[in-house]
Amino acid sequence: MFGIFSKKDRCLGVDLGTTGIKIVELKKENNLPVFINYAISGGAGTLLQSNELELLDGQAKDMLGQVLVAGNFGTKNTVLGIPGFLSLIFFVEFPEMPETEIQKAVKFEATKYIPTPIEEVSLGWEIIGNIQEKSVEGGQMAAQSRKMQIMVVSVPKSTTEKYSQLMKATKLDINAMEVENFATARALIGNDKGTFMIVNMGSKATDFTLVSDGVVRVTRNIGAGGQEITRSIMTGMGVDYERAESLKKADRVNLLDNRNEITGMIRPSIGMILEEIKRLQEVYHKKSPLKKIEKVFFTGGASKMKTLVDYFAKETGMDCQMGNSLARIGVEKKYIDVLDSISPELTVAIGLAMRGLDSK
Repeated sequence: MFGIFSKKDRCLGVDLGTTGIKIVELKKENNLPVFINYAISGGAGTLLQSNELELLDGQAKDMLGQVLVAGNFGTKNTVLGIPGFLSLIFFVEFPEMPETEIQKAVKFEATKYIPTPIEEVSLGWEIIGNIQEKSVEGGQMAAQSRKMQIMVVSVPKSTTEKYSQLMKATKLDINAMEVENFATARALIGNDKGTFMIVNMGSKATDFTLVSDGVVRVTRNIGAGGQEITRSIMTGMGVDYERAESLKKADRVNLLDNRNEITGMIRPSIGMILEEIKRLQEVYHKKSPLKKIEKVFFTGGASKMKTLVDYFAKETGMDCQMGNSLARIGVEKKYIDVLDSISPELTVAIGLAMRGLDSK
């Protein structure tokens, strides 16, 4: 009657992964996002990104259409995720200036970071903080000046156009497009005070996001994920993909046991992720020596491997935990049991749908 549960108060978060699609539908109830529906597609035989990490238009359209039919969702209002490896995120500082001048300054500064012509990218920016600086003149402290810290996000226009065409072809209404790192941070950390690292282990890539006091400060991604681990088992044991996948998910993997047969096979793949965690920890400590990374949250389908989080905690000496993407939303009772096992795969989609409800 009052439109509290109308379609306008619902949003889909659409996560187009490299090998599958995840969609989550949230509604706003008593000002709280509530999980009401989801659908997942994909597996070993699917591929949505080419080797050049470009969207395979036809296959993505067909699969997205199938997932939408399976989900039978109650809204077309959508926030779409852009993979981290298709974006460039950097940080700049400017003297305080009117907002009308920031766009020009950002565009000029971006040419120093972006290797392609500036006309070929879409730019977004956000002021994330201010710095009080004291200049020195003749050995004496002079007047204070303030600088703005600005985060800039760049995505190729060819990417946004492809994604827009895909949404139009499947008759979804785009509320926004968002780089996945931000969606993951929203779902797992929100506005929590402190400094945290998120390790999102997908099928073909792993994203790393450093968040301090609710603001994304550093992003990175590497081309190693769940498929890399599976291929290591395939090669080491001489089995097919499906068998390797089942072994990866079984109790036979114990990363804490050096004598474990499978552990030895997958350590090199896991080691790539471990080294990146250590590297980012060191880089951030040099940049912000007074701030300590308090926790490392793991998410994504590949992060569910048994003993993986405990292994990273042992090797890094850091507080490592599985991220809880359901902590900031309500969940209808019928989904509670199933979400206990699949919520890591839905983290990005949940964060995207939360963005759609926040913007209302």
